[in-house]
Amino acid sequence: MTPRPPRRAARPGRRTPTPVLVVLLLALAGLLVPGTAGTALADPIVPPGANDVVRALAEANARAEAANEAAMGAREQLPVRRAEADRARRAADDARGAVATARGALDQAYVAVDQLTRTTYQGGDLDQLGALLSSPTPQAYLDKVELLDTISTANRSVLQRYLDASTAAENAQRDADASATDARRAADDAARTLEDATRTKAQADQDVAAANAALARLSRSDRALLRGGGITNFPTNIAGNSLGIAALRAALTRQGAPYVWGATGPNTFDCSGLVQWAYRQIGVGMPRVAAAQQQVGQAVDPSQVQVGDLIFFGDPAYHVGIYVGDGKFLEAPQSGDVVKVAPVRSFSSIRRISPP
Repeated sequence: MTPRPPRRAARPGRRTPTPVLVVLLLALAGLLVPGTAGTALADPIVPPGANDVVRALAEANARAEAANEAAMGAREQLPVRRAEADRARRAADDARGAVATARGALDQAYVAVDQLTRTTYQGGDLDQLGALLSSPTPQAYLDKVELLDTISTANRSVLQRYLDASTAAENAQRDADASATDARRAADDAARTLEDATRTKAQADQDVAAANAALARLSRSDRALLRGGGITNFPTNIAGNSLGIAALRAALTRQGAPYVWGATGPNTFDCSGLVQWAYRQIGVGMPRVAAAQQQVGQAVDPSQVQVGDLIFFGDPAYHVGIYVGDGKFLEAPQSGDVVKVAPVRSFSSIRRISPP
């Protein structure tokens, strides 16, 4: 049977919530909504009249998810940029050494040519007038002029080669210095990005903690309804031999594991950490953050979605899950929740991981 494309699905068979809890449920169920291209985080849907607790939690969780992904991405990029800056600096140092060598060789060439000329015409005049005055016959003069021209041409050729080498070395040094400057700036930018992302995440952590503290004052049943339920006992014996299905089977064994920002398993996860862990179990490496995972594999049209495909939210992505079929997917959703199967919300893209 062709799997049904993901959509916002109704949840039959549940008790009818009170009007206040309908508002609460809608606020959190609408946390991930489609945004315009290039928008990293869409504003969460908070219906008019929603109380401050729900509004704060919905907004804080959305900010925290994006901030966590940004911080992890920046943390991964910083050592890469620093290594590139170190390599560029070493290349610039090598280029400066090559320039010094080339200039030294050019100076030696000038000395060698001068010594060769003086040795050849020891005690004689080296210009054409001197050759004329010192030649006993016209033929001797012509022979001497021809020799002078030959030596002059050879000397110019030798000097030009060394001059060209010196010029090339100087050009290479300028290029290497420019590359080193660019790489150093990129490393500095990466460090500032990490600092900014870390500050943003720390603030988001505080906001989520405050919102969850307020949420804790609700009754247990109301909190469960607010979280949107979900399935934590979805069958793991899914048929199929694709990489996506193999990774999904591994991920399904983690149902019920708590969501923890930055966690990559085996007992706690964030969204991209769950995907990375699942693929690691089948011997496939995946990037750490959702935005990078969004660039792996092949793009899939929603009408062609298959079990095991990755569902992404945001562009660049700040959330990811694995499609299980029937309009549902496996996800590690947010702070205070667990790995579970839930209806797919409005998403931005689908990717399929295939063998190389």
